[in-house]
Amino acid sequence: RVADFTVKHLKKFTRASRGWAELTRELSIKIELIVGLAVLGLGYLTGVSRFEWLALGGVIGAIIILEGLNTVLEKMIDLSEPRYHEAVRQIKDALSGLVLLAAAGAVALGLIIFWPYLKPLL
Repeated sequence: RVADFTVKHLKKFTRASRGWAELTRELSIKIELIVGLAVLGLGYLTGVSRFEWLALGGVIGAIIILEGLNTVLEKMIDLSEPRYHEAVRQIKDALSGLVLLAAAGAVALGLIIFWPYLKPLL
C-alpha cells in the first residue's frame, strides 16, 4: 500500500535527519561546513566555471562525508574499547590522518582553481 510505503520512507528520512543533526553537533563538522560555504561564496564571487563548481562541490562533500565517517568510527571504537589502548590511539590517529590528507588535497585543489582568479588582485 502507498500509505505504508510513505510512512516507512518518512521514518527513514526522520532517522537520517536525526543522524545529520547529531553529526552537526561536532565542532569539526561545523568548521568544515563553514569553510565549505566560504569556498562556495568565493566561487560565486570569482565566477568559477561549471567544471570548477563540480570539483569544488565534490571535494567539499567528500571532506564532510569523510569527517562524518571518522566521527562515527571513533564513537564505535569508544563503545567497543572505552579504556585507553595503544591500538585504539593508532586507529583514531590514522582516521584523523586520512581526513587531514583529504583536507590537504582540498586546499591544493582550491589553490589550483582560485589562483588564476585571485592572482590579478594580488
